[in-house]
Amino acid sequence: MITQTCQIDSQGRITLPKDAFDLMGFLPNMNVMLELTKASIVIKQKRNLPPITAEIAQMELPVADWEQMAQEVEEGRLKLKIRQSFLWM
Repeated sequence: MITQTCQIDSQGRITLPKDAFDLMGFLPNMNVMLELTKASIVIKQKRNLPPITAEIAQMELPVADWEQMAQEVEEGRLKLKIRQSFLWM
């Protein structure tokens, strides 16, 4: 694990040190993922995955399954929002 100190500029931006930027394989204008906890922010490369809808569409599921799947996805989103709201308390 490498630890480096960075400074937040007046516009709230953090410039990553070049060696850390290069080590992670980051490129200019690349999308990255931020993982937030109460004590830290982790920056990771964003994987380019095909949309989940394309994968599900290839399954040729009956309509009833689609409706159930949509309901379960929505319920999962609500559970995630509730969990996230407790994280910041």
